[in-house]
Amino acid sequence: MKETKKLSTASNSTQSSSRFSTLLDREGFHMTSLLVPLTLIIVLSTVLLVVAAIFVGSFRLQLLTMASGNFLASPVLMIMSSCFSIILAIFGFVVVLKKQLNLYTALGCLGLVVFLLHLVAVIFSFLLRDNVDSDFNKVNVDDQLSKAAHNNATMAVWDALQIRYKCCGGRGNSGFNEWESHLNGTYPDSCCTVKYPGCGRQAHRTLESDFTQTVYERIHVKGCVTAIKQSLEEYVMPLLLAWGLIGLMVLLAELAVILLCVVFTWHLKRRETRGTRLQLENSSGDSCPVHGGRKISGSSRHEDKQETLQPQAGRKISSASRQSRPSRSRRTSEARD
Repeated sequence: MKETKKLSTASNSTQSSSRFSTLLDREGFHMTSLLVPLTLIIVLSTVLLVVAAIFVGSFRLQLLTMASGNFLASPVLMIMSSCFSIILAIFGFVVVLKKQLNLYTALGCLGLVVFLLHLVAVIFSFLLRDNVDSDFNKVNVDDQLSKAAHNNATMAVWDALQIRYKCCGGRGNSGFNEWESHLNGTYPDSCCTVKYPGCGRQAHRTLESDFTQTVYERIHVKGCVTAIKQSLEEYVMPLLLAWGLIGLMVLLAELAVILLCVVFTWHLKRRETRGTRLQLENSSGDSCPVHGGRKISGSSRHEDKQETLQPQAGRKISSASRQSRPSRSRRTSEARD
């Protein structure tokens, strides 16, 4: 009973392996199995690239390095991983059309590199989302404003943030007051609601000459740390969550491409080894280096001997029959006498 069970399991395993090999031999299986994950990668990666571009172009996350360096690293990784994923998908479409062993190997290696890069980008996106509050609470506003007052590059960063988020100064709803101690009672032009050269310096003069105008109409009063934090919590954090979830789907598709490339490479190599074995078996009857002609195996020699023995046996039988014929005639003649 145990032997029969072993034989049945072995036969089932051979049948399943043969079915799998026949499935891999089909060209349509190669195309459909790769086209599905590649299509998902190129579509979802395009969405991820657009969202990452919004982070950089609209919300200016790369300028928030005063809070954490992750605000610069995460958008860069997002854009790089999305671009490389699109390149991976395009190269995968080329591999599907070419159907070559070396290209499958190259696609698998490229897919592994892109998979690791995309994994790091997804991790950074979740870290950025979880650490927004703690990063902005650690910002030393007074130190940053003093640097901006003496450094044009830092002032350019603050100008870009104040124009984008319509804010001025540091924290709170009266953050504009924090500029006065660093700019001799004036404000940057980026704080003005109506911008023109020197509007920040003339803000107090216009208020003194026109008492009906208030500071809230001349400059933005809300602090930038407060305004940026509110905007990130309202818009950026949900987008970061969506980017991370879509990134996980792209990771699964990339993993599927890598596994398929490994399987196809293994199958093609196995088929090539089978082809070389058949060629060696067919070429076993090559010419003999000593006697010339073709080499003859032991089984063919045995068959040739049997063929040569059969006509010889026929000849012996025919000669024996000829010798037996006159003896029979003599016997009949003696019987008559």
